[in-house]
Amino acid sequence: MSLDSDVALIGTGAATLVAAHHLMQRGLSVLLLNPDGDFFLEDSELSFDPLWLPSSGASEVSAMGGIERILRNTPERALAELQPSFPGTVETWSSDSFASAGFRDPEAPYLRQRGRLWVVSPGEEPGLWEKLEELYVDCLDRDLNPQLLDGLPALAKFPGFAGRALDYRGLWIPKFCDVDVVRYRNGVLEFVRERLGDQKVICGATQVEPMPEGIRFTSLQGPKTARIRLGVLAFWTPRATQWVISQAKQNNSRPVLPQGLRVIEQWALVSRDSLDPKAIAALQDLVVCAQTSGAPPASTVDETDVGLFRLEVLRRGPLLPVDVISPQEHGASWASGESFEALRTLCLDFLGWDRFSIRSMRPRAILEWENPSPWKISDGALPVIVIPGCDGPLVDAVGAGRRAAELFAEEGLLS
Repeated sequence: MSLDSDVALIGTGAATLVAAHHLMQRGLSVLLLNPDGDFFLEDSELSFDPLWLPSSGASEVSAMGGIERILRNTPERALAELQPSFPGTVETWSSDSFASAGFRDPEAPYLRQRGRLWVVSPGEEPGLWEKLEELYVDCLDRDLNPQLLDGLPALAKFPGFAGRALDYRGLWIPKFCDVDVVRYRNGVLEFVRERLGDQKVICGATQVEPMPEGIRFTSLQGPKTARIRLGVLAFWTPRATQWVISQAKQNNSRPVLPQGLRVIEQWALVSRDSLDPKAIAALQDLVVCAQTSGAPPASTVDETDVGLFRLEVLRRGPLLPVDVISPQEHGASWASGESFEALRTLCLDFLGWDRFSIRSMRPRAILEWENPSPWKISDGALPVIVIPGCDGPLVDAVGAGRRAAELFAEEGLLS
C-alpha cells in the first residue's frame, strides 16, 4: 500500500485523530504519523475545563476565562462540538435522567451534566468574591440560572463535604459538564484506523522530516518516504514540543510560543461515604469531583460502583517555560510536601474527614495559550503548519482538530 497522501498529520492526541476523521469525510487521503508508541501516552486532554479560581497576580486573573468558557462547557454546546467528530453516539447523563427509557450503549463516551461550584472564604484573595459576583451577573444574562450561596447551602453541594458549616460563600451554575476522554479518543482512533488501515496510521514514527515534495520518517519497519501533495499539519501538544521547536529552528522560523506549560497533579482519594456525582467544585488551587466513568448509578449509595467512592482532586501547579521541563521525564517529581499539605487541609480541615487515603496520583501537563492560532514552520514547496491549542479540555482539543481540517479543506489554510 502506498503511503503517498494529500496531507500528512503529525501528532499524538485526540485533535490529530479528529482532524483525520474530518479530512477523510471531505475526500482527502491522509497519512497519520504519531511519534509516540500509541495515542494514549500524551494524556494531556482533560475531561472538563478546570476553570481554576484566580490566584494572586494579574497573570492569573483570567484563570476562569469568563462567560465564553462557561458557555463552551454547557452540555448543549459541548455536545454540539463533540458529537459531529465522533463516529458513534455520545451518550448523555444528567441527575434527572436516571429513569430515562431507551437503549444506551454502556461502552460509549458519556457526557455528564454536572453543576459547577466555586467556594471562597472571606479571608482569601481580595477582590475574588467580586469577580465571582461579576461572573454571576454574566451567567444571569445568559439564562444559566446561577445562584449565590452562603454557608451550608454552598458547602452541601461540595463533593465529599461532611464538616460543620463554615464561613464560606459560593457561586453555583447548575449546567456544566464533563466527558469520558479515553472512550472518546479510543472511538475516533478505531474509526480512523479502520478507514486508513494500519499502514497509514503509524505509531512510533521517529526522525520525522518534511521535504520539498513529501515527508520521511523511520517506523518499526525501517526508513520510509511518502509523497505529500498538499501539506503537513503538526498538532502541538506537550509531547510534540521538542519536534516543533527543533523544526522551527531548522527553518529559521520564529515559533509562536504558549504562555507556558501548566503542571497539574491528578489525585484519587478514597472516600468512606458515597459521593454525589452532580457537582464539580473549586477551592483555592483545587478542583474536586466524584471520579466516575460512563453513567453514574441510579443511586449514589450503590456501593458496587467503586467510582463514586473515589474523590478526584486536580491540583494546579506552577506555569513553567516550555523549554524547562519534559513532561514524560520529570512528571513523577512534581508532587511535593505542599501537595500533601493541600490534600490534608482539604480533607481534614475543610471536608471534615477524620482521615484520608490516597489511591493514586497521576502527573498531567497542558500548554496554556492566550490566543492560539495556526502558524507556518515552512513556506517552502510543501507548507508545514503548526496547530496549537490541541490539549487541555477535550472539548477544546476536538474543536482545534475540527477547525484545522475545515480551514485546510475549505479556506486554503496552507495557501
